[in-house]
Amino acid sequence: MSSLSSSLVFAQQTIIRYGFPVSLTLGNIGNFFIIVVFCRKKHRRNPCSLYLLAAAVFSIIGINWGIGSNMYALYQPPDPFIQSLFLCRFRGYILQTSSLLYKCMILLGCVDRFALTSPRAGIRAFSKPKFALKMIGGFILFGLLISIHLPINQTILNNRCLPSGTYGFFFSIYQVCIFGVILPISQIFFSFLIVKNLKLVRVRIQPMPATDSIPQNILTRHDITLIKLILTEIILGILLTTLYPISTLYSILTSNLLNKSADRIAIESFMSFLALIILFYLNYCITFYIYLAISKPFRQEIKQMVLKTIKRLEPEQINTGAHSINKDSVQNGQKPKRVGDGSASILTVSLAFSGQCDGVQSLLTTTTYPTDNNLALTHAL
Repeated sequence: MSSLSSSLVFAQQTIIRYGFPVSLTLGNIGNFFIIVVFCRKKHRRNPCSLYLLAAAVFSIIGINWGIGSNMYALYQPPDPFIQSLFLCRFRGYILQTSSLLYKCMILLGCVDRFALTSPRAGIRAFSKPKFALKMIGGFILFGLLISIHLPINQTILNNRCLPSGTYGFFFSIYQVCIFGVILPISQIFFSFLIVKNLKLVRVRIQPMPATDSIPQNILTRHDITLIKLILTEIILGILLTTLYPISTLYSILTSNLLNKSADRIAIESFMSFLALIILFYLNYCITFYIYLAISKPFRQEIKQMVLKTIKRLEPEQINTGAHSINKDSVQNGQKPKRVGDGSASILTVSLAFSGQCDGVQSLLTTTTYPTDNNLALTHAL
């Protein structure tokens, strides 16, 4: 093996060893927050939020099966996915289906925003939560069926789990058509229609959703935010996944070339690794952080959610502290008293100390622990 081949193999292993754990952690955390946010009641009423929620679910599946399986193969050799034909085919099927459905959910979100911004009431009628749920279910069934050829024909060859032979050529064409042509062009087409509709119709941003009594098309702030998220998601996805169909197409065109040098084979393998593992799965990992960067309402919602969670934990800590003081006072022979002030109970613990010198004085220490609504801690000597 030449020095170039060794360097590329070492770089690939280094990326897997150190870059993958960070990407996997950030991706799971980010998609978890997206799921929590869009599972809230006000978001479940919006069809575009449902599409983004479904996309986050498929994103978690994709990064855990894509990145997680590569990490497991590196840290726990030998690689079970190149030893078991069932695991090889099952992993490929899950990865292919989750990737396809993720892209389809983003496309459906774009179509929904086009329908919402349309000046025609008949088209706007498709932007409904019930219709979105039907579309999500239908596309899940479509994705499961259209990818069924992969677990049937994929095989293990030269310690690699991949499509080979005639099917390998067919699968490469399939990948280029789906991920390089159909989905990107469809997303770009509906994105331009959204921009065109926003220019044609008079858009009014109001804090409350529009009612049926208002005949003209009215977009809320939440609708505008979702349009920004969808368009950014499309731009980001196209930038990060463009190299993948190009790399696949190159592999098809050069598959019949003979006498490839070891360095060329190593370079092609490394470029395929970058196209599929790095850029393709990176799209799953950074979505949440892109949302935070471009959307102020999304940041505020995440902040409020975190603060509310912290406030729920504070009363438990205060109650735990009050119970500890009460227990200590009983062990010291003191009787704690609770004094009601109409809004909260006040725990008063009196500790008396005596001395042997003249003029014995009593030191009364009163510690007040507010509970529930009181948030001040008073310590008086």
